[in-house]
Amino acid sequence: TVASPHIGGAPDVVNSLYAIKKLVFDDKLVDFARLMVILQNNWEGEEALRQYASSQYVYYGNDNDEVDAVAVRLLDDFAAMVRACNDGCPIRFTAGVSTFGRQIEWAPFRAAVPFGRRKGDILAPNLSPTPGTDTEGATAVIRSYCKADLRNMGSGAALDVELYPTTAQGEAGIAALVGLLRGFVRLGGFFLQMDVIDRQALLEAQKHPEQYKTLSVRVSGWNARFVTLNREWQTMIIEKAARGE
Repeated sequence: TVASPHIGGAPDVVNSLYAIKKLVFDDKLVDFARLMVILQNNWEGEEALRQYASSQYVYYGNDNDEVDAVAVRLLDDFAAMVRACNDGCPIRFTAGVSTFGRQIEWAPFRAAVPFGRRKGDILAPNLSPTPGTDTEGATAVIRSYCKADLRNMGSGAALDVELYPTTAQGEAGIAALVGLLRGFVRLGGFFLQMDVIDRQALLEAQKHPEQYKTLSVRVSGWNARFVTLNREWQTMIIEKAARGE
């Protein structure tokens, strides 16, 4: 009998810990107690500091060794906690990472976080970067993800990567995809979900669903026909596509 505790929103935790390290201890822009009050007040009256936290640091998903080391430690510690449950227990426990579609469901219960996001913002999908924090492309996302010892995640640690049509067109696009997949495996990755997103097509599908009944998108661990998703999910997917343009 196997039970598999999963950690959700792990990249958000990583970014939060990293932002605390930078804001409080390295750059000394605010003390810890004051930062906690600011977060309880949802960054109200602290827009300059919020913008600084959001834009001045390089967060998980950009191949930044400093923040990625936080991710490695978080996942190692979580896996160790799960393994400890096996002592003297007939049930075998193995760790994993996932959200698998619950980002919108969880959003209303999310508090403000140290890296500049406000209460109610969308969580990171699976072990993928928090939306809008990755700026260096798919290769950097993969390199950040693969720094963790993913063997500890026995029940999976999904990475979602959005690609844009121009990167996957023609023979050159196919060669690029092959190279990306080979690099992912060589670095130790084992759970990659790729989606090619055309923002304009998604907008048209939202306006004229009867014309796009077969348009399929990858949604945090599962495939879905775009027109069958509710408005919130459609909007989130369109916004993700817009960030890559």
